[in-house]
Amino acid sequence: MSNKTDTALPTTEICIVADAYNRYPGEKVALTVLVNTKWRLTDPTLRVTLSRYIMVDHVGGANHNGHHPYYENGRIDRWVHTLVWGIPGNVAADTQYTYQIDGRIDPNCRDMDLGCEATFISKDGRIIAQSTIEIVVRSKGQYLKYLPAFYEQDDFMGRFLMLFESFRKPIESQIKEMDYYLDPGLAPTELLPWLATWLDLEITEAWAEDRYRELIRWAIALHQKRGTKWALQKHLEIYTGRQAIITEKRLTNFVLGDKAKLDSGVALGPGNSPHTFIVTLYLSPLDIDDEAERVRQEKIRRHTIESIIDMQKPAHTVYVLNLETVTENDRG
Repeated sequence: MSNKTDTALPTTEICIVADAYNRYPGEKVALTVLVNTKWRLTDPTLRVTLSRYIMVDHVGGANHNGHHPYYENGRIDRWVHTLVWGIPGNVAADTQYTYQIDGRIDPNCRDMDLGCEATFISKDGRIIAQSTIEIVVRSKGQYLKYLPAFYEQDDFMGRFLMLFESFRKPIESQIKEMDYYLDPGLAPTELLPWLATWLDLEITEAWAEDRYRELIRWAIALHQKRGTKWALQKHLEIYTGRQAIITEKRLTNFVLGDKAKLDSGVALGPGNSPHTFIVTLYLSPLDIDDEAERVRQEKIRRHTIESIIDMQKPAHTVYVLNLETVTENDRG
């Protein structure tokens, strides 16, 4: 089973599931489509595309908004048929829909993988979210091949073993797609804290999800370069989206006296101190109307930036942090 979302839009969740993923020809199958909108929509559409070998008997759901589906183009195509639910009007954020499709596997279907796809589409035709599954139709249970040949003569044994094949199907699908779970760009949101523990990272409310995914992607390189100017700049850029200006102080102040000397380790002026550096960041103002909340978020942002610097700087160094708030007009 796979789920895809248009990352250019705020996330809407969609999932299509079956009561069993292994079936004999002629057996019943029940499909459920779950949709959870994450923001306000106008006139969205749900399309459920099924193999023509899945014969639909009944369509309904706990909440299908009172709208009944119709076949796309008014007919069943040669290989697939598509059920369409139009949802007219405005759909509020965090609205949930549940659709139920009851059907049967065509008795003439033999040893095929039947695809099922649910697609949620915006008014302008963009795919907002998509989910797909496969129902495996076999005339005999595949586990029979692990048993002595005489068991194949028992039809009950084949059907009985297919129950276990169906139970294991979602697990096998997850194992097959394990690399997706380890990809910070594709892993489910709830899995990110687990991935972070592998890389000695900690999730806090200060990090937006897209920036934290980027941090996990760069974590190994940042660990390898810890203590360098590049690692500090990159880590700050991932969090703030801005390039930090880092000014290093390597020289000592020139002091008059009997032992005074001016060489490569000494500079004129009072502002020199070895093993120190200055970090300057130009950040956009937080778009928060409530004054108290804005102050709180600014403190969180500053604390997070300080934590990043403390993590990436060499242990013997000290720093000064300058945060400057600028608007787009100031930058221009």
